Amino acid sequence: MIISKPKVTTLFSISIFLVLAFGALIYGLLNITESDSKTGWYILIYTSGPIGIVVLLKVLTGLKYMRIGKEKFDLKMPFRFSRLRFDAKDIEKWSHSSIKTYGGQYEEVTWRLKSGKEFGLSKQENTDFDKVLRYMKKKLKKLEA
Repeated sequence: MIISKPKVTTLFSISIFLVLAFGALIYGLLNITESDSKTGWYILIYTSGPIGIVVLLKVLTGLKYMRIGKEKFDLKMPFRFSRLRFDAKDIEKWSHSSIKTYGGQYEEVTWRLKSGKEFGLSKQENTDFDKVLRYMKKKLKKLEA
């Protein structure tokens, strides 16, 4: 059984960003009444708040937990309140993409189901990515795009 979940380092770095964004929002809200020129404070409040909220929603809706075993797949997205269970026979195709970036190699496995749904897991954001890739190459090589 392979269980792929979000990496702790990814969640930690995003948490630090969110603390800074919401901290700037709260700091701006507390200090705007005491200043003579409010323009800078309005810019701080109206940029840090929405950016923090958008990033928070994007991260939470993007969290995926995947269990793979015996050609059965279970994809759970807790903040979308959805769970997708499917068998290997329900996969139309899958692909592995690798892109060389300045910071290193970005890798992702993408699945496309016969129902038309498409989703992926990336190496940078999820644990056990190498096990998932090996499993897909071993068991479902013929469906690789």
